[in-house]
Amino acid sequence: MALFTYDKQLNKIETPSGTMTLSSLFFPFFIEMILINSMGTVNTLSLSHYSGDSVAAVGAAAQVMNMIYTFYGVVSAGSSIVISQNLGAGHKETAENASIVSIFFSAVLSILLGSILAISARPLLTLMHLKGELLNEAVLYFRICISFSCFQAVYSALSSIFRSYGKPKTAVKISLLVNFTNALLNILIVYRPFEIPLKGVQGIAISSVCSQALGMCLMFLLLKRSPFSPHFRKGTLRQVYQLITKILYIGVPGGITNLNYSLSQVISTSIVASIGTAAVSTKIYLDNIFFYVYVIGLALGQSTSLIISRLVGARKYEQARNLNRQNLKVTLLCNILFSLLIFSFGRHILGLFTHDPAIIDIGHKIMLFDVFVEIGRGFNHIENNSLRGSGDVLFPMLISLTSCWTVSILFSYLLGIVFGLGLFGCWIAFAMDELFRGIIYYLRFRSGKWMAKTLV
Repeated sequence: MALFTYDKQLNKIETPSGTMTLSSLFFPFFIEMILINSMGTVNTLSLSHYSGDSVAAVGAAAQVMNMIYTFYGVVSAGSSIVISQNLGAGHKETAENASIVSIFFSAVLSILLGSILAISARPLLTLMHLKGELLNEAVLYFRICISFSCFQAVYSALSSIFRSYGKPKTAVKISLLVNFTNALLNILIVYRPFEIPLKGVQGIAISSVCSQALGMCLMFLLLKRSPFSPHFRKGTLRQVYQLITKILYIGVPGGITNLNYSLSQVISTSIVASIGTAAVSTKIYLDNIFFYVYVIGLALGQSTSLIISRLVGARKYEQARNLNRQNLKVTLLCNILFSLLIFSFGRHILGLFTHDPAIIDIGHKIMLFDVFVEIGRGFNHIENNSLRGSGDVLFPMLISLTSCWTVSILFSYLLGIVFGLGLFGCWIAFAMDELFRGIIYYLRFRSGKWMAKTLV
């Protein structure tokens, strides 16, 4: 019975603006992630009724895009922890300065990098073994999205500010509108109830960009009207430098960790692409479906990170430790149950994306095995985010670099290609990677070494 004991008091922390609770962060996080991911799911579903090859092309390009978005998140992720720890310690002015830095740096970085990557789109996507028309469609989609990726980068920075101040509901409202706009445009582009200039892969890309631009603009307006609208307070260059250094200290290792994981997924997809276009499409379908398995743990991990960063700033280490343990149990239970639920209805769910019996057959088999992947993900989402919230980011980065390349990539190639297990072999490698990293992060948090990594 002790395994399922749940203490609600662990989920609360007092702030100058009132009580911050885990649920007040979790539900907006959860809904926002569902809404953001549903944009990708809607795109995939829409394109699946247009062309199976377009699904593979956009899916491959989207994985590279997600890797770039992860890189953009370096600044917003770092500033989120810096803001939260400073608010927990009562340093309001430093928190506001971190907010300003996050917005401007995200904008400059995304504009510069987006321009470079748009020019390099074809050679970059060629590395994923895409050829012919598949490559042409992937390049078209990637160039449009990456050229205007500053919208998503700045939106991410603005969203992290609202979350750090305990007001994540704003991001949810904007995400709802963004996804509604994206879905509406996709319906018009694919099903064409009346003739419009946009069509195919190009239309889907423009739809995503327009939706992101709308979200960024609305976020700016709401931040300006909020009671915590940041105003940069003049300080010495040394103070500004110290602030940027702290943001990057958290953001860069955390960003490298996420970027490394995303890169390993891109390379894994290139390995899958060598198996065949059907294998790529199957992986894209499964990735979309499995998100809804682990989204609870992902949202719980993100909200746990913010609460722990506040607790660490206030030196409430024992509450942070107990909160981590409790949320890990909840996440593992949810991931296992939802994995089995998805498997039970797997053939029907895959049938929404494709009618190819071969794809449905192998996809359904992978769904059962994926429970092991989701157990590992549960450990990763809670333990890695807990370490990040405390300021302990270098160790997780090193473990991620080691595992993703020596376990995920190496064994994807060996099991999938050399031993001929195909996509199922790649999924075995994914499970090995997730479980290895998750258990190491778990042991790290239990060691208590993170308590010496506090930023303030």
